Amino acid sequence: MDKPAINLKEEPKLSNKTGSVLDRKGNNPFFEKVKVISECIPDVKKIAFDRTQRSIDHTIIFMTEGTMDMEVSLIRFHLVKHSLLLIPANSVIAFNAVSPDCVYRLASFPTFASGQNDLIGYEPLMIEIEEPHLTTIENYFYMMDMLTQNKHSEYAQSVQHIIISMIYHLRKVNEIVLQTKGLIDLPNPQKIKSEFLYMLNQNSCPIRSVTYYTDRLNITPTHLNNVMKKLTGMTTSEWINKTTIRAARELLTDPKNYTVAVIAEKLHCGSEPNFSKFFKTHTGESPSEFRRRMKLQ
Repeated sequence: MDKPAINLKEEPKLSNKTGSVLDRKGNNPFFEKVKVISECIPDVKKIAFDRTQRSIDHTIIFMTEGTMDMEVSLIRFHLVKHSLLLIPANSVIAFNAVSPDCVYRLASFPTFASGQNDLIGYEPLMIEIEEPHLTTIENYFYMMDMLTQNKHSEYAQSVQHIIISMIYHLRKVNEIVLQTKGLIDLPNPQKIKSEFLYMLNQNSCPIRSVTYYTDRLNITPTHLNNVMKKLTGMTTSEWINKTTIRAARELLTDPKNYTVAVIAEKLHCGSEPNFSKFFKTHTGESPSEFRRRMKLQ
């Protein structure tokens, strides 16, 4: 994905009559980075199923055919026809399986210049879209696709408003689903889970101390552990360990070719032997064995 276009240190910003943020050349950085693909047909042979990638922009995937299994910030999703997945920026993504007939629509866009970023949320959201909402979502994609085919700056505000309207609509649809399932009365535990996973996935090298998170959430370690176990089936420590292993795999396959000792330090694992033991306990192979196996692929 493209890198974010907005850099306050480099380009002074001007405003046009509609309030859009423009750079010195009169372009709208947000609009320039919006990407809409009406039909994505993944090449299964070219997908690196064992590798992760960090999304720079917010992403919406809407399945139109087939199935896809993927992991977003360590949360597993099984997408089928008419599944929609909203992926916040800075999420870590891994593809686990893609059916040969998989087709999906995709929209990606950078963070908003205003306070609308809270609308996206901190964790991925999957919704099974049914009528009458199915037609509405199709119309949103159609409008975005039409307006982004030609990068005319006069369409910038319209595209941003369409995206915001679509996300508001998705949140409302999700609220209806939660009400149907009787889960709408759990705002506090859901918020704790969401904010914990957000903090855990913000750093490429996660903090391994439980109290680091509980101090910021203003709750006890026991409370956080109970919430995570109830809502996800995994304890706080299991989430931290799983995130650390994911980060270790990223560092072991990084082109900079870090030594195992450096990786152990980056991941707050103490000594190299401690890290190697931790990695083998959770993966079944040593860091060196994993690195050699990945180089053969």
